[in-house]
Amino acid sequence: MVWLRRLLYANVAGDLLLWDLLDALSGVAEYAARWAVWTATMVLLVRALAGVPARFRIIAIGLGLAGVLAAALRPFAGSPLLTTLFLLGLATVACKAMIIAGQRRDERFSAVTVAIGWTALLVPQIYALLQVGRLTFDGLSLAMALDALVVVWAARTAHELAAAPGPAVAPPGIGRTPRLLAAAVVLVLPMAVVGAEGDARLTYTAADEGCRDRLRPATGLGPGLGPAERRRSFLCLARGETFAADSMFPEDLADQRVLAYGAQLCALPGEQERHALHKRAGGTGDTIELTAALEYLCPGIVARQNADADRRQAERDLQEATWKAEANARCADPWPKVRARRQGTAAYMLSEGGGYAVFDDRDDSGGDPGDIYGDGDDVADIFDAVEDGFIDAAGSSAAIVTYGENAPMCLTVKAFDRAPPLRLTGWDQVVEVGIASRSGHLGVPAYPKGGDGGATGPLPDLAIAGPGHYRLRVHARTLPSDENDPDAPLEEHLIIVYPGRSTEKVVYRPRG
Repeated sequence: MVWLRRLLYANVAGDLLLWDLLDALSGVAEYAARWAVWTATMVLLVRALAGVPARFRIIAIGLGLAGVLAAALRPFAGSPLLTTLFLLGLATVACKAMIIAGQRRDERFSAVTVAIGWTALLVPQIYALLQVGRLTFDGLSLAMALDALVVVWAARTAHELAAAPGPAVAPPGIGRTPRLLAAAVVLVLPMAVVGAEGDARLTYTAADEGCRDRLRPATGLGPGLGPAERRRSFLCLARGETFAADSMFPEDLADQRVLAYGAQLCALPGEQERHALHKRAGGTGDTIELTAALEYLCPGIVARQNADADRRQAERDLQEATWKAEANARCADPWPKVRARRQGTAAYMLSEGGGYAVFDDRDDSGGDPGDIYGDGDDVADIFDAVEDGFIDAAGSSAAIVTYGENAPMCLTVKAFDRAPPLRLTGWDQVVEVGIASRSGHLGVPAYPKGGDGGATGPLPDLAIAGPGHYRLRVHARTLPSDENDPDAPLEEHLIIVYPGRSTEKVVYRPRG
């Protein structure tokens, strides 16, 4: 009984730490030690059960030894023999079931211990049956929980054997225990020259670029793909090169682990979560490549991802539309009594450095239309405008300096058939220059077409007379801050455009 308790505690220590330490040194040593300890524990525990007939013990030990024999021969077996050995391996499960059933008859063991034993034994078998024909999570969390139950069962069994000793008379045949233990060790010895059972089952599909040509579409018309073909198709893409000239998953990752990671990736709600898990698995490749591969494992993921992307884009569009509406609502026509042929008012989002352009957006004779950072003589230059202190005009464009940057300002544009009255009251600067329109269009950039700056509302074409020459009168002023609205614009501009051939620059009100 003492040796049985020692072996049970050895099983506990092994599951908690020793097997992992041995596996780090040698998978062969870990495999052999684990089965040797189990064999000896099984024989002694069956023989120590009270309240069971001798035939029960013989059958339980026979099943246990058959399972050990199957484990010892599995690494040497070819494919035709694997099925037979698998069936023999089930004998270990049957032996454990008989041991737990025997504990139920033995008054030394509590109902809790028996219940823990049944749970640790049966749940893995039920879980394995549920996995047949389909892919889910790799079960790592479940396996860890069940391993913990096995440890608890072994520890409670050893404790209860010590707390409530069995009958004084040992079961018949107990004297033959040393010979049985020796036989068990002999059966386990062949395992010392082979690798672990878990290693023998792992597969590593080699990268094959040609397999891509044989892939059937993941979805669409025609007969559907079976589970096996879906897994093979996923592995084909997972083992192939990505745009980054590397495999989607590490080459030293077994197929079973790649498939398990794929199943977990399928279950995640968004591409950011999938990207994070893929990176933790050592994978490479962009979102498009990964999604295309996962479409084989979890059909419909592309449709769901597109639907999620459309939903997020709709939310962003709504937020932007709301922001634009609120910004435009803060701006009003500063000259409402004078109606122009065309006019409009909107908030204008200034980019870094400030400034904006009025230009012919269809005239590319001087380069990129509206590029006020160019260095050509036929286009306006914002740096020349800064040097001037307000405005620079050349060809079909004008660059205007602003007081602020990275903030909205209010902009009103008005196009007249002839020169309107001059209005200076209330403005800090008023300057008029000449500008041309070769295509018959003049305007300011819209947000975000002009980059990170532009008008957040619709503004009209200011070239009301079509192609030709125009006069551009620009008014600018700062606005007082609003304590009740910290986002209110602090700057306002008014642009007046009317036909006129003069190119003379007139400063009606310089900056004070």
